[in-house]
Amino acid sequence: MTGDVDSSAPVGVCEIMKAMVLGIGAVGSVTAEILANSNEYDKVVLADIDFEKAKKAEKKISNDKVTAKKVDASDVDGMVLAFEGIDLVMNGVIPRFNYKIMDACVQAKASYADMAWDVALDDTPAGEVIQKPPVWHSLKKDAAFKEAGLAGMIGLGCDPGLSNIFARMAADRMDKVKEILVRDGDNGYVEGYEFAPLWSPETLIEEVLMPATYYAEGAYRKLSPFSGKEKFSFPDPVGDLNIYNVDHEEQETLPTFIGEVLGKGCDYCDFKIALGDEYVDAIKMLGKLGLDSPEKITVKGVKVAPRDVVAAVLPDPSTIGDKAKGDCAIGSAVKGEKDGKEVGYFIWTQLNHEDTYKRYGHSATAYSVGVPLAIAAILFAQGKITQKGVFPPEMLDPEPFVEMLPKFGMNCLEKKL
Repeated sequence: MTGDVDSSAPVGVCEIMKAMVLGIGAVGSVTAEILANSNEYDKVVLADIDFEKAKKAEKKISNDKVTAKKVDASDVDGMVLAFEGIDLVMNGVIPRFNYKIMDACVQAKASYADMAWDVALDDTPAGEVIQKPPVWHSLKKDAAFKEAGLAGMIGLGCDPGLSNIFARMAADRMDKVKEILVRDGDNGYVEGYEFAPLWSPETLIEEVLMPATYYAEGAYRKLSPFSGKEKFSFPDPVGDLNIYNVDHEEQETLPTFIGEVLGKGCDYCDFKIALGDEYVDAIKMLGKLGLDSPEKITVKGVKVAPRDVVAAVLPDPSTIGDKAKGDCAIGSAVKGEKDGKEVGYFIWTQLNHEDTYKRYGHSATAYSVGVPLAIAAILFAQGKITQKGVFPPEMLDPEPFVEMLPKFGMNCLEKKL
């Protein structure tokens, strides 16, 4: 890995372990590089259905610890065999494969971590109350993971991930939480492209065209896509950006785990992301044309999903990091009460795309998601994450995460509201 990161704990602090990164895309390659250069893992398997992609990443990392392996995330039996002897599987594939991977981990006795779950599993229309948020599909595996003595860490990227941890940090300072607002801002662009997402195109299309989840009046509810447009002032150099309600992970867990499990309460929670006008227009048009559908159709005798076609014609996010310009800021604004007085904090992380690529060889988008997953893996190996079962990031102690961020060139910034 390029750059000047020294992420490792001293040798001997933890038991040396074996890890697998499943899905070597823009984000998975970040996590793989960090773990390959850590002292905590003596073997890192780069697994992907595209073996050549895994081999290419192996060559780039150029470390004796690293090996490439072909693994199909749709094949549970095959994954069980591939996971044998692995202590921790880090899931970097698109979320629709999560539950098969989790099942394979339980059978193979390997702990698990992912960066997101499948929010598309809920089809509640706008204006209605959600009976069971999609995260339930992950959480219902809690008993199986506990029985096997395994950790099932879900949503451990940047957002979700750090955003949940930042919300927990703020909540820990309060007697009562009133609202949690997760905000994702990016003023960047990709040089030479009019439309080029820096993360999975499938995920982008899926999330923004679905009704958006929010929490209010004691229930999880749905809003119309692209609703709640407002101007949000992100800290400089990101600045003022238009943000929209988008379906996401954080608002499915924060009200329950911070509000109920930790006993802080939560009256309202939502997620909004900054989207440029050209993004909004392009994605709306895809929806109007039906090109957002994951269902396969027959085209000249060939079965293909329209969304896969769109993703195929867009640039691979793992190949355009050097062309990304601008800055991003992701964080959580939390308001509540302490000693009878109103208090509030905005806690966030901030990165510059060009600087991040120069130092680490990745766009800020990919790097900011891959780093928290790697931190979780390192803390797990160091014995600082001991929970068993399936749990979201806000159930972890924030302090070790925040302390480790600067070692990877990331930060945790905050201001009072």
